[in-house]
Amino acid sequence: MGDEASLLAERAAASAIQAEAPKPKPPPARPTSLYFVNAWVDFGVIGGISLLVFAYFYFFTDGKATAAAAMLSGVLLWIGNHPHFSATNYRLYHSRENIMQYPITALVIPWVILAGMIASFLAPLVVAPYFVKLFLIWSPYHFSGQSVGISLIYARRAGFFVGKLERFALSSFIFGTFLVQTGRAETYTSGNQIYGIQYPGMGIPTWLVDVFEVWMYLAGLLFLVLVARWCGTNRRLLPPIVLLPAATQYVWFVLGSRLEGYQMFVPFFHSFQYLLIAWSMQLKEKMDLQHIEPSSGYVVKESFRWGALNFVGGALLFIVFPYVASYYGSSAGLTVVMASGITIAAVQLHHFFVDGVIWKLKKKSVSSPLMVNLSDMVRPAPVAAA
Repeated sequence: MGDEASLLAERAAASAIQAEAPKPKPPPARPTSLYFVNAWVDFGVIGGISLLVFAYFYFFTDGKATAAAAMLSGVLLWIGNHPHFSATNYRLYHSRENIMQYPITALVIPWVILAGMIASFLAPLVVAPYFVKLFLIWSPYHFSGQSVGISLIYARRAGFFVGKLERFALSSFIFGTFLVQTGRAETYTSGNQIYGIQYPGMGIPTWLVDVFEVWMYLAGLLFLVLVARWCGTNRRLLPPIVLLPAATQYVWFVLGSRLEGYQMFVPFFHSFQYLLIAWSMQLKEKMDLQHIEPSSGYVVKESFRWGALNFVGGALLFIVFPYVASYYGSSAGLTVVMASGITIAAVQLHHFFVDGVIWKLKKKSVSSPLMVNLSDMVRPAPVAAA
């Protein structure tokens, strides 16, 4: 009897230890479709359209900027560029919970940027060049971060495991395109001009640009080797859209960097990518928070509301504000054009800070809604037969 009681006690202790032991985390849920909308829309927005436009400028034009290209890119500012900045602010500031989740970014950083912007308004020939320079260096770095993020989203949706080595190779290649583009632009000390503001150059030695380029290609080759290994192990091809963001940025920053006409459209292509992800996120988050049933009516109404709000928000940021600033800063030699350049720099710097915290894929509140498909929000999932 004693032995039996002892055996039961040992089994109970073993069960307790097993219950306390941490259970392995289940693999992240995969969506019912690889694409947010469908293959045509996702491929087009994530990079397909920009690659077609590149082919047009490369094969059928001399690559120079034309009046027609300038006019079209100006129209696209209203459709993509301006709303995409407003969408970031909306995502951060539309609820008290979001603001309290990121208090430094939401409540402190804006005042720091505002101080730099006011100083630039008051001293457009002294402070503004360095304020604008910071934006010009950070902007392509930010593009790179978005390209890495979108690649990881589609990799997760495709079931492609991105370990430390895969992430290192992918990030090194994408950020390598940033280093190559920036290095080429910064080999001069004379600088350049934007919105009437003359900014300095860094004078990077040309040999360093060559080092950046070698690093970029080696990292890209390593990532392709890792992809090939994954394909062989899993006996299936990696969906091309996983590689599309990296390939697209390579065209933006390296192959198409000297095509002036094409470069006028690159910010729109970047914004277009962002809006697809942010739109999907907005639909899913609101549906979950307010327990809204899937329906085409909800998708249409919420898309229109969100889109109209960001259209107006973009206009306020980039049209109304510069005119007001130039009126009060005219005594310091500030023109409307210069005010626009400083405002653009300020809004984008704030955008870079905000995006750095609200799109962390390690957070379930971010990664879970990004696994949704449009079809899941348009109609309820079919009920399984008993």
